[in-house]
Amino acid sequence: MAKNLVKITPLEKWVLLFTALFAAGTLLWFFLAPGEAVTFTGTGTPETVQEVPEPAAPGMLEGEVLDLNTATLSDLTRLPNIGESRAQDILDWRAAHGGFTSVEELLDVKGIGEGILSQLRPYVTVGTAEEGGDHGTDPGG
Repeated sequence: MAKNLVKITPLEKWVLLFTALFAAGTLLWFFLAPGEAVTFTGTGTPETVQEVPEPAAPGMLEGEVLDLNTATLSDLTRLPNIGESRAQDILDWRAAHGGFTSVEELLDVKGIGEGILSQLRPYVTVGTAEEGGDHGTDPGG
């Protein structure tokens, strides 16, 4: 069988050598570099990325507070640990008792204990039935 191998020039050998060294160096850098995430802000200075904690009530806007006497079913389901069934229980309790006079009355609603109430406190308030008003309020600007 005849040899059909092509000879490479010394320049091509150097290019292959440098390419192999570059690839090996890149792989070493990738696997051995510290695992800290870096982002560029556009100013040319890298900053360490900080993890943002998961919000306690992902359905709520920052600073948003719901009035228990005017909130709708869909409003209430945005609260932490309040699904459709528990939201309906809140609405049923409100209808049966003429509204809430304090946030603590949520303890009288089936399925709401001290633990859930403590999670709800930052997101709920009680206005009077005569005030009416919006379903939710955003005290921030």
